[in-house]
Amino acid sequence: MNQETNLMLNSDYRRFVVMKKSNHSYTINHKITEIFHSASLKDLPCYIVGGGESIQQYDLSKLDNEMTIGINKAFQFYPKVKINYSMDSDFYEAMKSGRYNDPNPLLESIWDAWMKYEGKRIFLAPMERKKYGEEVYLVRRQHAPKVSRNLEDGIYGGQNSGVGALLLAIALGANPIYLLGYDMQVDIKTHWHNGYPGRNIEDFREKLAGYRTEIEKLAPVIKEQGIAVLNLNQNSGLRCFPFADASELMKG
Repeated sequence: MNQETNLMLNSDYRRFVVMKKSNHSYTINHKITEIFHSASLKDLPCYIVGGGESIQQYDLSKLDNEMTIGINKAFQFYPKVKINYSMDSDFYEAMKSGRYNDPNPLLESIWDAWMKYEGKRIFLAPMERKKYGEEVYLVRRQHAPKVSRNLEDGIYGGQNSGVGALLLAIALGANPIYLLGYDMQVDIKTHWHNGYPGRNIEDFREKLAGYRTEIEKLAPVIKEQGIAVLNLNQNSGLRCFPFADASELMKG
């Protein structure tokens, strides 16, 4: 057996182990299909609230009556978001331990905000065996980069929650989909909220380049399926989707 073949077998075996653990976690937790199905948002507009600085220019309360998906900490600063999505099991543990508490002492702990949050809490099935709290629902993890419109099959989570949130909206049937805070570049802050302790801006810039490339590769497949995705930040580093005027779309 040559080295190349051996590496391939090792890679396939690791993927098999990850899939087994992920499927195990999906089995022992609440499932998204208990509360949603593939047509739950059929042909309904959906706004995804990402993490970019540009979010600060919008009045998110104008979206209170719209279908919205928030990413990671969005629920804490915009508690009216209908779904909050995260791909990272460490995010859950960091909230629970207080590691992701906002440095502002006047703000309640992120865990208290999480438990008060009235929307749906969705996590991507983790790559390890894990039991979440009863408030969490898992969406099945797909390991190949694909665009699925079948919620039973799950979604491709990608390298960051922005990819997964977009593919979750598609799997739920949403169309069109509006992207807020998908800046894919940073200026002086990594996020519109206070971000995550210890995050280095230069390192984050490098990661954003990878996140951007991943979405760009999926964009033609999304378009071929007749799904309209519109970027509401015309200064975004993500240029693969048409742009729309957020001030018009978010009028009260």
